[in-house]
Amino acid sequence: MFTGCALCAAIGLVAEDVSAQAPSGLKRTITSRIDGPTQGYETLQVIVDVEPNFLIDWHTHPGTEAGYVLEGVGEFRVKDAETRQIKPGTSWVTPAETPHTLKNGPQPSKLFVTFTVQKGKPLATPVPAPT
Repeated sequence: MFTGCALCAAIGLVAEDVSAQAPSGLKRTITSRIDGPTQGYETLQVIVDVEPNFLIDWHTHPGTEAGYVLEGVGEFRVKDAETRQIKPGTSWVTPAETPHTLKNGPQPSKLFVTFTVQKGKPLATPVPAPT
């Protein structure tokens, strides 16, 4: 199930500390960080490198996640939607507080992800798998 969501790549981390503690299997490189688009939010643009067969478990974000696959393949799942096969050129947008997960394929993947999230909140919060 492919994070975005990289998605989704920062489970349990505060947005201010997104690059400090990447979970095993992920490497995040912040390419841009700005305040806004409104007070109390910030926008981060992040390159996410995902190791082969890595699973980003179910989680949510305190804002919108928009991603684009640069390299690799995987499976991306969003609550109440069908599993999507992703590959280079695939893009997605995950609304705030929407559970999703990513299973990377057998090769490394590279994602470009934009997070527009509330400042000071964890960038991602683990949640139980939907039933």
